[in-house]
Amino acid sequence: MNRLKLVFSQLRRKSPRMLLPNILANVLILLVAFMAPHQAPVLLYKLGAVAAAGCLGYLLDCAAFPYAQPSGYLRVDWRDVDTFEDDQPDYAIVTGYGSAFNTACLRRAAIICACMLAVALAL
Repeated sequence: MNRLKLVFSQLRRKSPRMLLPNILANVLILLVAFMAPHQAPVLLYKLGAVAAAGCLGYLLDCAAFPYAQPSGYLRVDWRDVDTFEDDQPDYAIVTGYGSAFNTACLRRAAIICACMLAVALAL
């Protein structure tokens, strides 16, 4: 058990973001494909459609709110930051715009979730 915890902690520290959930999701997809091989194409179709809906939701948010992007409320452009300091936020928000930043993030998440849910329920 300790060895398993060590492997997971190493994966978390040295791997890209969301690697562990992606590995688990792929293992579950392979398990479903192994248990019911006739459902594998349907499963891949549905997963692809939901992923495409997430991308479509993001593009819809960018097109509908071009001047209210969450990154527009940051103090500096996030692409210009190369180093990060301890005990400081990675990307600081402009003073007084915290609620606007939160609203923009929640709006984007709601639009993406709505698109993904609409496609998932339509299949």
